[in-house]
Amino acid sequence: MQKVTKVLMFVWRKNRKGKVEFLVLKRSEQKDCVVLTGHVSDTFPDESLIEAVGREIKEELNVEPLNISDLGFASEVKIKNDNVLSREHAFLVEIPWKEEMRFLEYEAKIIWRPFKKLGQILTYKHQRKAIKIIKDLEFQTPNS
Repeated sequence: MQKVTKVLMFVWRKNRKGKVEFLVLKRSEQKDCVVLTGHVSDTFPDESLIEAVGREIKEELNVEPLNISDLGFASEVKIKNDNVLSREHAFLVEIPWKEEMRFLEYEAKIIWRPFKKLGQILTYKHQRKAIKIIKDLEFQTPNS
């Protein structure tokens, strides 16, 4: 079984009105809702998890992250069809507000939701578990 290291990115921003919103990808093929994920690069063998998050945000959203916080949460996920065991590390990532934003890698729609709605819409259990850590950190910004 192949093993890969991934990063789960709970991406948030303040919208034009100053309200906090989180990025969720709605993948049209699978009809599921997920947070942004990425791989630690094989090209850069010394790449840290934080560096991977920064690189993935730039590559997939075309923005520079403002702040990256390690949530200290990791989960192992088996991807049955690909015979892969993925170790996924969770991060909270603040990005700047940008009028137009799209996901650059594959066909997925970006939707923005308040923090309190994430647990209701995310498809995967391990991603919902990481939400509890964000809540426990008392992630507080105006209108969150």
